[in-house]
Amino acid sequence: MPVNFIQRFFSKTFFESCLKPIEEPSLTRKILLNMAVRITIVVLISTAFTYFHVMSNLEVQTKQQLDKYITQRGQRESFIFQLSQDNVKLLSQKILQEISLTTAKDLNADFRSIYFPWNDGTIRNFPQNRPIKEFDTAEFPGSFIGRNIKVDAKHKQVLLAAHKLISGYGPAWSNRFVDLYFITPNNSLVGYWQEMPWALQAKPYINMNEEEYYYAADAKHNPERKPVFTGLYYDTTVNLWMVSALAPAYDNSNNILGVAGQDIVLSDLMTNTINDKLPGTYNLIFHKDGRLIAHPKYMKEIMEAQGKLNIQQLNDQALSHTFEIIKQQNKNSGVLENIKDKTYLGFSRLKNTDWYFITVYPKSLLSNFAVETVKFIFIAALISLTIEILLLLSVINKEIAIPLNELITIADDISAGKFDINVETKREDEIGRLAASFNEMSTQLNTTFSSLENAKIELENRVKERTKELQNTLEHLRSTQAQMLQAEKMSALGQTVAGVAHEINNPVNFIHANIDYLQTYIKELLELVAFYQEYYPEVPALLQQKIDEIDLEFIAEDSVKILASMNTGTVRIREIVKSLRNFSRLDEAEYKQVDIHEGIDNTLLILQHRLKNNSTQSEITITKEYAQIPLVQCYAGKLNQVFMNILGNAIDALSELRTSDNSSNISISTQVIDENWVRICIADNGTGIKEEVRGNIFNPFFTTKPVGKGTGLGLSISYQIIVEIHKGKIFCESELGKGTKFIVEIPIHQ
Repeated sequence: MPVNFIQRFFSKTFFESCLKPIEEPSLTRKILLNMAVRITIVVLISTAFTYFHVMSNLEVQTKQQLDKYITQRGQRESFIFQLSQDNVKLLSQKILQEISLTTAKDLNADFRSIYFPWNDGTIRNFPQNRPIKEFDTAEFPGSFIGRNIKVDAKHKQVLLAAHKLISGYGPAWSNRFVDLYFITPNNSLVGYWQEMPWALQAKPYINMNEEEYYYAADAKHNPERKPVFTGLYYDTTVNLWMVSALAPAYDNSNNILGVAGQDIVLSDLMTNTINDKLPGTYNLIFHKDGRLIAHPKYMKEIMEAQGKLNIQQLNDQALSHTFEIIKQQNKNSGVLENIKDKTYLGFSRLKNTDWYFITVYPKSLLSNFAVETVKFIFIAALISLTIEILLLLSVINKEIAIPLNELITIADDISAGKFDINVETKREDEIGRLAASFNEMSTQLNTTFSSLENAKIELENRVKERTKELQNTLEHLRSTQAQMLQAEKMSALGQTVAGVAHEINNPVNFIHANIDYLQTYIKELLELVAFYQEYYPEVPALLQQKIDEIDLEFIAEDSVKILASMNTGTVRIREIVKSLRNFSRLDEAEYKQVDIHEGIDNTLLILQHRLKNNSTQSEITITKEYAQIPLVQCYAGKLNQVFMNILGNAIDALSELRTSDNSSNISISTQVIDENWVRICIADNGTGIKEEVRGNIFNPFFTTKPVGKGTGLGLSISYQIIVEIHKGKIFCESELGKGTKFIVEIPIHQ
């Protein structure tokens, strides 16, 4: 039975029967897709949790293993450093003991038996006239005393004691270390290096006290007097990487007797660091000051820099991050996480050194293993999901899809207007109740659609009426708002102008009225002075001096000129005041016959300050071509307002071009069209107006000026004043690059 079911399940016919109902969008497809999506989300979430669980366990295990590995590795690599440090510490102590046991009885004889002066000024422990190859380097240490060094008794004691001890310890320790030496502050050395007669081959001018393998342990660089290590260096003579362990020796008077030293060959350490590693990881060593000692990627650079290559010179972000993280640690070993480079860092500080042994473990090693594990789980889940979906598809197709398709056909008939439908069904489940609801719905829809059709017609009629009312109201509100704003603006301006004119008029009339009297008085006084001069030609000396001081003759001539100038000025001021009062027209609310030319001139007078030249703009010239026109019946103040708006816009347009190289001009002309119409033309030679802008210039609140430079109401109000109030015409002609012309036509009689 199970075998037959499985064969049927995976047969072609079964799949075709399951997939046929969902060739088009359907509820079956929606249910299956929703189920598939939800189950897939569950599978993905489970897979994600599995991945993080596996990763979490792997991280814990990896950190534990890495910590164990780095601890053992650090102890192993530290052994040679600890042993060398113990050796030099022991040698320095033994030298101090040996010196205390040495007597001065045979000091000179013993010294002469070992040391021989050379012609280059140095002293060495082998005759100069014998071949160096005869020196037994396996048995004896080599000695070197620098050029022209005076060797006193204490110096001899130190050298003899060092020679004796190194002769014993050197061969004994040569199985692990290549050499052993003791350097005194007097540039002297006793050293054992099997198969290398270093002391006999040294250059005579060498100063060992200036080398790091001495001064790193002296009192200046090592005030704590503890054993220390030098930095890494490459010995080109023997082609070996080495570092020196040093230990100072001080006498009872705290005077340094010398430095015991031993070189550690690091070739094996560096080779093991690079090659002996965990799978997928790499090792490196660096000094706490940033000097890189061993790295699989930078060994060539380390060799070229003679062991003085700093990490910061490499521009390697990952290596710099590793150094910064390790440098901040106070522990000698442990495992840290480098979040930036996605690695684990196992570190161990080599004992008694400032060197750090690092193992870099990439996180990708863990994630790859975790991904493979999760991939298997995910594929198994997808197979299970596919089987469940196919089984569910078979059930939905039989129990839901086919009955619903029948109901959909009935619903299509209802939507087409066929309401006389009776669905027959014997099912008592949700689909059966749905069929009964279809029967009831078809009856109710037949009644409802008739009512809705009537309501729709009535609603459309109401919406049209209401829309028309709102449009009319909006237009009225916009027009009223524009009129109120401009009326308030011009009312305030008119009141200000009229007030200023009134206040100026009174004192000017007073001055003008009294100038005639003042002129008469001065004339009479001057005549009186002339009579005095005629009848009293002999003027007293003191009076003559005063006449000369005040220049009486000049005063007589100039006072008449001053009075004439004052009279002319007061007449000019009275004319300006009259123009201001004429422009404001506050006392003229009704139609009145006025001189159009006078209104234009008054407006130009008010705008005179904007026409004059200044430091950055040239003067705007005004060209007038006035024809003989009769008095026009109009609202004079409102008409002046139109002239003000048009002229103001023309001045603004010319301001952008007003330089010393450009001539700006506004021309004003008037003419009689026929017996009842006059025309006023105001044109400028500015840049003109674009076609798309010209169609909107008379609309309320439309402006091309920056924010704060205009409201966009001037030309809109001007249009209302000319067209609506005066029943006239206003239009604009413009061409880009040639200027703009506004033409106003109003009837002579309203």
